[in-house]
Amino acid sequence: MINEQALKDRLQIIAKDKEMPFNACWKQLLLERFLARLARSSHVNKFIFKGGFLLSYMMKIGRETVDLDFLLNRMNAESKELQEVFEEIAAMSSNDGFTFSFDSMEVLSQPHMEYPGYRTIIKASFAKMKDKIHVDVGVGDVVEPTNREIRLFEYRGKPFFEESISLLVYPIETIFAEKLETVLSKGSRNSRMKDFHDLLLLLRDKSLHSSETLRASVKKTFDNRGTVLQAIQFDESGHKALQKLWNAHIQGLGDMARELNLPEDMKTVIDAINTSINEIDRQGLEI
Repeated sequence: MINEQALKDRLQIIAKDKEMPFNACWKQLLLERFLARLARSSHVNKFIFKGGFLLSYMMKIGRETVDLDFLLNRMNAESKELQEVFEEIAAMSSNDGFTFSFDSMEVLSQPHMEYPGYRTIIKASFAKMKDKIHVDVGVGDVVEPTNREIRLFEYRGKPFFEESISLLVYPIETIFAEKLETVLSKGSRNSRMKDFHDLLLLLRDKSLHSSETLRASVKKTFDNRGTVLQAIQFDESGHKALQKLWNAHIQGLGDMARELNLPEDMKTVIDAINTSINEIDRQGLEI
């Protein structure tokens, strides 16, 4: 089994190769080690993997993802039962040298969250290296998941541990639909620039364009959440507030913003999203 210094050395090399911070590599590895435990557990089909970390396996998103997101699947959304499940998953033994333990759980009821549910904090460690990961679990959305093989961390072309794991995941069309609904329903109150960021990148995926599956996913998501599909509109003050947030987001990405060809003007982002909404409308989708 690899020791602490060897792990740090390998992560330094990976961070340099991927041009990303060491801490981001470390966090990604932690999240993957927890996912690997979930994949081997009897609870694997109770969770549908979603969110930015899943999206990072589908495409280059160019931003750090520091937590895991799931939709609860065929399981009672009671905190006590969910805590017991996480305690069991965290306690699973493995020969990777990592240890996990349940820390705490809180209800996700903040206005900025797009779903009700729970945030679980899991303690993680490798030798003397210690950290925590957040696992957000939503309830109530209607999703038809797919099964996906997820390739895990590699070091010089070889798997760090397992080569891959299998999980139930959100289809990419549903990821798009939920992010679009979040942007529309929250309007200028949405301070999460990652939603606009991800939508813009998803729109460049030609497989989504004129897709019957996409239109069906948008309809199901908007119907389930009681949201009307319409063009994004902001007054002058709302646009200025979003532009300020977008400027900070672009600045935080550094060179990656240029590599991803992200526009500096928020109006360009909104126009691209509205064009997509108009295309969906032209295809005859009634919401």
